Amino acid sequence: MNIDPKNIVSESKHFALNIAKQISQISIQPFCKVTFHSSEYRNKETLKKNLDKIPKNRNPLIYILQIKSVEKLNTLLEHFENYHSVNKLKIAGKSRINLSRYNRTSSDVLYVGSSTTDFKTRIKNHLGTAGTQVFSLHLCKWDNSLDYDLEISVYEVISTNTETIDRLIVEILEQQFWDKLKPVFGKRSGL
Repeated sequence: MNIDPKNIVSESKHFALNIAKQISQISIQPFCKVTFHSSEYRNKETLKKNLDKIPKNRNPLIYILQIKSVEKLNTLLEHFENYHSVNKLKIAGKSRINLSRYNRTSSDVLYVGSSTTDFKTRIKNHLGTAGTQVFSLHLCKWDNSLDYDLEISVYEVISTNTETIDRLIVEILEQQFWDKLKPVFGKRSGL
């Protein structure tokens, strides 16, 4: 094995400069905002109507799930803690639901994430109406039908040139949102 440490540093510098150049050719714009009452995503037809309000998009998206009924946050988190203590005893890949990491932060932002493909399905995962194996909030699985309002704010990542935006760039941008908002659930991107 022959490794040239100076070459590794030089290539890493070139890689970082290329990322900085790509980021300089990007803008982030508000894309849409949708507010749900918790009862609205337990009904598939009502959920579909609300998700249909989200325009189709080809660009990567960064999204924020925020509880608007802040006075209900402590109760919601108690429900999560109770559910999580039972859920973690279940068999992985069979009966256990893969829940997002619980960060125990004092924020009304529940989750920050990004999507480069099927955004609406990702939101369904978080609401708990699609799948159980993808790590997500799965809200309706553990919120005990609590009444609260949830707002989804979506930002579009737009390239100012014709180049496709690399997933790594989206993760870097998402991480900045995450660091600023300190969500209750989820993890920083894997950078």
